Amino acid sequence: MNKENLKHIKTKSLILRIYKDYIKSHYIIILYALTMMIISSAATGFHAWLVQPALDDVLINAKKDMLILIPLAIIITTFIKGVAVYLHNVKMSSIAHIVISKLQKEMFNKLMFIDLAYYGEAKSGSLISKLINDTNYLRMAIIKTVTGIIKDSLVIVFLVANMFYQSWQLALFSFFAFPLAIWPIVKIGKKIRNVSYATQEEVGVFTSVLTESIRGIRLIKSYCRQKFALEKASETINRIRDYFIKSTKVSSRISPLMEFIGSFAIAFAIWGGGTLIIQETMTTGQFMSFLVSLLLAYKPVKSLGNLNINLQEGLAGAQRIFDLLDTKSSKIELENKEKEISITAGEIKIQGLTFSYDGQEKLFEDLNLEIPAGKIVAIVGPTGSGKSTIINLILRFFDPQEGKILIDNKNISEYNVDSLRENISLVSQDTNLFNDTVLNNIQFGNLSSNFESIKSASENAGSHTFISKLNLKYETIVGENGVKLSGGEKQRIAIARALIKDSPILLLDEATSSLDN
Repeated sequence: MNKENLKHIKTKSLILRIYKDYIKSHYIIILYALTMMIISSAATGFHAWLVQPALDDVLINAKKDMLILIPLAIIITTFIKGVAVYLHNVKMSSIAHIVISKLQKEMFNKLMFIDLAYYGEAKSGSLISKLINDTNYLRMAIIKTVTGIIKDSLVIVFLVANMFYQSWQLALFSFFAFPLAIWPIVKIGKKIRNVSYATQEEVGVFTSVLTESIRGIRLIKSYCRQKFALEKASETINRIRDYFIKSTKVSSRISPLMEFIGSFAIAFAIWGGGTLIIQETMTTGQFMSFLVSLLLAYKPVKSLGNLNINLQEGLAGAQRIFDLLDTKSSKIELENKEKEISITAGEIKIQGLTFSYDGQEKLFEDLNLEIPAGKIVAIVGPTGSGKSTIINLILRFFDPQEGKILIDNKNISEYNVDSLRENISLVSQDTNLFNDTVLNNIQFGNLSSNFESIKSASENAGSHTFISKLNLKYETIVGENGVKLSGGEKQRIAIARALIKDSPILLLDEATSSLDN
């Protein structure tokens, strides 16, 4: 099977997946919107048909009654068409927004339960780009493309019906040019999709560069590396620019090609229609109605070509979205074990543990360790010796290849992972604070805690004093990742957050590295 066939199958399966999983359930709204599209499209066809009686009955045969009926019919049908267009636009847009919000929730849920190793490979900017940019491409594809393809196709059907009604011979004679328009639309659409996918990949890279630069602005300034950061960003920006220019060059071919092909249809229609009028087998009104239908049909035919570009951009976005959704979630996170662990003393035993991140280079082999309940134990070792890994294994962010971890003589792999983590408080070496109030950042450790318990945890963590000096005290917004606070202040808030959880086990991963002695 060649690459073209594989791409065709992949595209078809992608469209079917979007329809079956996200659009099909809204069939009532779709039927309603489709009905409105039929009404608006029929009105366009009716207007083209009215040209025939307007010329033959009013201008040529001077029928006075038609002089009133035809303008009245135009006003009424135009009003109905306007209402129908408004309603189908609103309904199709609502479907698009519902579908995208569902996708974004699924993507966010996937990111919450995906294996931690995935974050070592994926760039945060690329993930953000998928959640925002790619979903927006797909949103516009549903709103513009799906609606446009159905609406434009219906308009063409009604206009073609009028053309055959006026003269089937002339209709057949004029239509030879339309199949020629299909080839450039399909060919150019495939190129657009490839360029679009590459562009969106680069946008993801740029988002990562931008995120890193903003988060590391103090580091960049302290090392006077502004020019270096700019050069790094410029390389990505230039690649995005080049992709957009390439996309424009490819997509801009459609309009002149369609213009040229359409000119053949119009030229032959005028020549053929003129011949039939001379032979008196067609009236002037019939010919003008036919010609108006042909001219009106040109716009939706041309629009279908441009809509294919939007469709390919949307499909490229959908492919990146499903690349994320199809990533296997962590087996640990997906476990649905009913047995919940109950920890009272908090004794930890590691027995015969062997672990490797990549499955090849072993970080631990036959590790044995015992941490008595109620004791403060410090694990000391050089960087990279596995201190943080032990914490990751106790929390079951990863499972060992061999051996087991016991807490209160219970094998933690046999219990519900959420119940395990509920009994452990963690303060990591990378202090993460949300762009929220001090109070909410501490309360994150125990969502049901009251202010008094939050204050008590802060006092025990040594953070209450400096919090009281802040302008809004506990209601002060700390900024993104606590940017408004010092490193030590951030760590004290993180410790308070861990203390308020009141867990039997407290794990500190270099949690006091930013605190003064």
